[in-house]
Amino acid sequence: AKFFHTYGVLSKDSFVEKNGLELKAEYMGGTAPRVKSAVQEAMGGCLFLDEAYALMDSSAGVGGAGDAFSQEALRTLLTEVENHRTNLMVVLAGYKEKMGRLLRAEEGLARRVPRR
Repeated sequence: AKFFHTYGVLSKDSFVEKNGLELKAEYMGGTAPRVKSAVQEAMGGCLFLDEAYALMDSSAGVGGAGDAFSQEALRTLLTEVENHRTNLMVVLAGYKEKMGRLLRAEEGLARRVPRR
C-alpha cells in the first residue's frame, strides 16, 4: 500500500487484512455491514482478503456461490468495490483452485479481477 500511495495510486498508505470468514455473519442481514465496515476501514488504501474463497460456501461446489450469507457477502463486496473503484484497492488471496471456484461462482467478480 505504501508503494501505491507514494506513486499517487492510493490516497492513503493503509493496509487492512481480513479473512474471508470474518466478513460472513451468523445471522441474515449481518454480513453486509461487516463487508461495508471492512471496506470503510480500508478506504483510500488496500483491503487484503486472505482466504477470499471462504466468502463462498464450501458446500457450493464448482459453479455455485452457496448459501445466503455467501451471496450477501459477494454481492456487497462487488457493490462496494464498484462504488469506490477510484479510492480502494482490493486484493483477493487464496489457493489457486479454490480461488478459481470462487471466480467461476460469481460472474461479476470474475469480470473485475484482471489477474488470476
